[in-house]
Amino acid sequence: MDISKGLTPDTCPHLQLDRMERLFIYKMNFSSLSQLHLFLKSNPPLNRNVFYSQKSKDAPARFAGEPLDVAIDYCVGGYEKDFEVFVKLIKDIDKVNTRFVRGRKMRPSVVGSRPNVPAYVAGAPKSMYRMDRAKEKKFITIYMNLAYTGNTTEAQIRNRGILTLNLIKILENNDYGVNLKVFEACTVGNDIFAASIGLKKPGELLNAKKCYYPLCGKEFLRRVLSRVKESMPFKEKWHMSYGLLLNEDQTRTIMNIPEDAIIIKAPDEMGIRGTDIYEDADNFWKKLHLSDEIVVPNYVKESKEK
Repeated sequence: MDISKGLTPDTCPHLQLDRMERLFIYKMNFSSLSQLHLFLKSNPPLNRNVFYSQKSKDAPARFAGEPLDVAIDYCVGGYEKDFEVFVKLIKDIDKVNTRFVRGRKMRPSVVGSRPNVPAYVAGAPKSMYRMDRAKEKKFITIYMNLAYTGNTTEAQIRNRGILTLNLIKILENNDYGVNLKVFEACTVGNDIFAASIGLKKPGELLNAKKCYYPLCGKEFLRRVLSRVKESMPFKEKWHMSYGLLLNEDQTRTIMNIPEDAIIIKAPDEMGIRGTDIYEDADNFWKKLHLSDEIVVPNYVKESKEK
């Protein structure tokens, strides 16, 4: 194989090539961060026919953060920058959520799975607790588009990550099994690139530390995913811009995202300004249009009352 042209589906199990009329579609799918890490640590071949320079390595630190090798290892080694602030704001949001958490109700019963000791001692006939049957679990996938405009602030990116994790918690409290994937989808000419990475599966406990890097670290988008692009067998002139973003309709079509799946877009498109987490939370939920299915707090109002 001529490695100057990048990967092929025969040499990379993560790569899928599709055609749609005149479009050439390059899809990369990773089930986990560790799978992505193993792929990059194998030093996949660069497409030197298209990428004359390597922005994943050469981009300045003020734009792309830590060096490429460090950025790759963050996929499994953990990313700590401003993580304390991230956790504090999650706790602030959780304080508002507590009064809206739904649980299974316990009712007095003659037979049941849990003893009601005070009732038994008092001689009450109904001395056992019977648990209400849980509702049938529904499943939903959240896709987060990692791309954002050049003037997006770190506070906006951080708050979007916090509110995405908060969305998962609320969905799970409403009997949903949640799948979380992050992705980038972009195009140059007739080439389309779409890469997705799984962060959480239904039934898996939500791990904020694991999600923090891809949701909030600029290195993940500007070094890690750029390095994935540089190995693609593109034909167009990707070295000029590394791609223009697809809109939501195009993204759903190219990535086969169903209509009932949730797409979280750039922070400014989700109403996230990065100045007040409670205002951002209210704006975020308005953009999702889920109020008919899920009861959520009025975060600004509730935060002032708590």
